[in-house]
Amino acid sequence: MDSTKLQVFTSEDLKAFTNNFNEKNLVGVIQFGKLYSGKIKGGMNGEEARDVTVKTWDRKSESTPLAYDECLTVKEEVEFLTNPAMNSHPSLAKLIGYCCDEVKGVVYDISPRDTLHNLMVKDDLNWQQRMNVILELARLLKFLHGQDKPYLVFSINPSHIMLDWDLNSKLIDFGLIGKWVIGEMSAKKKQIAIPTRCIDPYFALRGGEWGTSCEVYSFGVILLGLIAKRISEWDKQEQPDRVLENLLHVWAKMEYKPQSSLVHKSLQEDWGYHAADGIAITELGMHCIEFFPLNRPTMEDVVKRLENLLMFQRLGDSRSHKRDKKF
Repeated sequence: MDSTKLQVFTSEDLKAFTNNFNEKNLVGVIQFGKLYSGKIKGGMNGEEARDVTVKTWDRKSESTPLAYDECLTVKEEVEFLTNPAMNSHPSLAKLIGYCCDEVKGVVYDISPRDTLHNLMVKDDLNWQQRMNVILELARLLKFLHGQDKPYLVFSINPSHIMLDWDLNSKLIDFGLIGKWVIGEMSAKKKQIAIPTRCIDPYFALRGGEWGTSCEVYSFGVILLGLIAKRISEWDKQEQPDRVLENLLHVWAKMEYKPQSSLVHKSLQEDWGYHAADGIAITELGMHCIEFFPLNRPTMEDVVKRLENLLMFQRLGDSRSHKRDKKF
């Protein structure tokens, strides 16, 4: 999609889509703002009626430095998502338009069911649905990391993944975008703390440059949270994004034994679950959260191991059409 073909919305438009940013439309709070479910009425600027997701930036967010340029961030996201290399990927949000006046925001072509974070807290996903989300996220990260100049997401966590009503997952937050499509991260962005709930402890303790292995760690935390139903532990913290000690990481290291499964007992009773898969995916998750980055797999390795699970081998990958474009 060419950015010139996007709709340029006003603040009043975004208010109309979301019933004046009604609390009933609020889907979730993310690092830099809020997500709303919305509806575009038919006939507006030639648009057909449709359900959408509206994301707004919030200057009151604790993650936002005083000098942070929200309008620049909107434009960077537009540039990223309309890049020809990006805009056809099934797990990246598709833009309808953006707004850069009083309210800074974007409108995605997603009929939102909920964020992955909320669905995990509500315990509203079965085993197969959780596995599909894991595989889709793994394929997206493999795609992003596999470029000549890898794109790094930096802020991977369940609050930044939206599921539509068909339970297709979409990455919807790019606030720490940097490298490849839009160039190096700006000095202002470097002032922003990366959310700690899925952060690589090696990076947190020793510093250095954020790389693909850090994102493998973040992926592993999400994977283990999904299979073990442990995300609620994060919500018990008064300030979950400021807690450096990752409780899931500590719990998993204490509980894990070779050739054992950390899959929650209730999920083991779901249709499509295989005991061998439980052991294999637990081992994969533990491999991803190894303390030393060099001991972690690449996302290419992760995808291969996921695709070899019995569930996907026997039932067929319910998202198999995505392989055609080599994502």
